[in-house]
Amino acid sequence: MTARMFFWVVILLLAGFVVAKDKKVKDALPDYVLHARTVQVMVSPDASTTLNQPMANTRAVEDVLRALQAWGRFTVMTEGEPDLLIAVRAGTGRLIAPAIERDPVDTRVGTTRPGGGNIGIGAQQGRVPADSDPMGPPVHTGPHIGNEIGRANDSFEVYRGGIARPFDSTPLWQYTAKDSLKAPNVTAVAQFREAIAAAEKKQKKP
Repeated sequence: MTARMFFWVVILLLAGFVVAKDKKVKDALPDYVLHARTVQVMVSPDASTTLNQPMANTRAVEDVLRALQAWGRFTVMTEGEPDLLIAVRAGTGRLIAPAIERDPVDTRVGTTRPGGGNIGIGAQQGRVPADSDPMGPPVHTGPHIGNEIGRANDSFEVYRGGIARPFDSTPLWQYTAKDSLKAPNVTAVAQFREAIAAAEKKQKKP
């Protein structure tokens, strides 16, 4: 197989992957989520910073915070152990997008400022670099240019708080769709709200 042919085979496979990821994923909610009252919103630990939209993840956090604040169900926390952790990642809108990996710009937690109800970005949350194998290829532990592949759509994932390494577990609920983190609709939060309402309604049935 020639290099050119191999390249197009890879592109076609990635395209199929992106189409699959375009499907909205909405899992059934466990009871723990229904009883949760505190939440923390942050950029997903595996998110990168795209070169053409370097603040996209930060804006996603801010828009999600505003939607949660308007909802009024949860109290947003910036410190301590919240009941739920919400990890968001802005989609690139493209099959392959150049990005800065391990960039500290987007590793921050969303905050709500008391009084005016304004939205801000709090202290940076450092990422733990992958373990480096001294016998293997070098591992980048600082910011470097790479590519976001197959992440065209926005991602909203809910994890259980108060446990060790929460992002190593399976999300309690997740939603992936194009522009689902963008204001004014922030459809990811709207869908999360609907899922909670449906689960509570189901619980009330005899």
